[in-house]
Amino acid sequence: MSSDSLSLTGNLFEGSIPQSTHNTISNLTVLDISDNNLSGSLPTNIGTLFPQLNYFNLSKNILQGRIPSSMGEIESLSILDLSSNNFSGEMPHQLTKNCTQLVYLNISSNRLQGDILLVDANLIRLQYLFASHNNFTGKIPSGLLNSPELMILDMRKNTLSDTIPSWLFSLSKLVSILLGNNLFQGNIPIQLCQLSNLHTLDLSNNSFSGNIPSCLNNISSWKKTYQIQIFSVPLNTTAFLAFLPRPSTSFTTKGETYTYEGLPFGLMTGIDLSMNQLQGDIPFQTGDLEMLRSLNFSNNLLTGYLPQSFQNLKSLESLDLSHNKLVGRIPYELSQLDSLGAFFVAYNNLSGKIPFDKHLTTFGKDSYEENPNLCGPPLERNCSLENPSQPPKDEGKNSRVLDNPVIFYSFVAMSYALGFWGFIGFLILNKNGRHKYFRAMDAYIDRSIENLSEFRSYLKICCFK
Repeated sequence: MSSDSLSLTGNLFEGSIPQSTHNTISNLTVLDISDNNLSGSLPTNIGTLFPQLNYFNLSKNILQGRIPSSMGEIESLSILDLSSNNFSGEMPHQLTKNCTQLVYLNISSNRLQGDILLVDANLIRLQYLFASHNNFTGKIPSGLLNSPELMILDMRKNTLSDTIPSWLFSLSKLVSILLGNNLFQGNIPIQLCQLSNLHTLDLSNNSFSGNIPSCLNNISSWKKTYQIQIFSVPLNTTAFLAFLPRPSTSFTTKGETYTYEGLPFGLMTGIDLSMNQLQGDIPFQTGDLEMLRSLNFSNNLLTGYLPQSFQNLKSLESLDLSHNKLVGRIPYELSQLDSLGAFFVAYNNLSGKIPFDKHLTTFGKDSYEENPNLCGPPLERNCSLENPSQPPKDEGKNSRVLDNPVIFYSFVAMSYALGFWGFIGFLILNKNGRHKYFRAMDAYIDRSIENLSEFRSYLKICCFK
């Protein structure tokens, strides 16, 4: 280890970090004292003591108190990890304004509160922001607009509120948006579909309403393999290379939360919109997302059919559509999804025979329960001859519109009105046609009167002699 780096990670050090009364300046560029049992608060002048740090890791200790504002004096910081401690209070304004070289900032799993970033945050090189499992409040900070290189935004498990601002999706390099377990509401902005590099999206356990955007198939990274570019950090020392964190993220799939780093990080793709108030049909365009590995729309108010287009989700490993109001039959084609390891459509209004064939034979009755009109294995409810196993072609995509009585009668009324006013418009605009029409009508009326007179004369002769 070089003289400008110090790593004490993974030991059993206890006690507090000494409060220095001397401004002895250290030349350290790397300081890692993570994964110990250090307690107490940080020295208030810590930024003065280590002004040349590039890498500073204090994670996985039991440190407490406020993050010293002097941390903002370490302007050379590229990586700062304060996660998994007991830090409280607000984020130092000086840190987010002065540390313009920060690429990686991890403050997750603490007791921090207030705004994550202020409006004048100047983290222009920031690529990774982990701020989950805190007590942050307010909106998504507009200071993120000053971080155009941002790739991962993790703000899960806070008390953030309001709507998702459409400007967030102007950060075109975003790979992961993780906002689950907050108090967000409103519609999911369609501007989301501009993010062609998006791999993982977690908006679960909020109060989102409205429809699922039908444009999700515009996100190319869910349709074809996309190589994520690993972040780059300005290096002042070769020793710094050994301490670079591997890019990683966590995502819940198959009912479990997994951490993906390195190569799996680049391959994992998933959408989690569960536990909201989303309505309407599942967009059939979702079936175009051939590279998607996890899809969770459970615990919403979704209606309509299961799209047959789901047969194209060949990479899908987990599909959860449970606890909605879905109707119709389970498409037989879903039995051909060989990668599927978790499948749940329980607690809906599905009907017909379960296509218990091929890969779907690996799932038990808990995948289908509480659908009163579903029948066949693995359920114990037998099917009658009135419950065929396969749905009519395009049942989920075509029949739903005109089967709605309001839409049907509106269509009839509109057709009648267009026909009537179209004919009137023809007579007004076409002078020759108008004259021919009226001459024809006059001739028709005269002929009708003649026929009526002849019929009247016949009646006098025949019946009133």
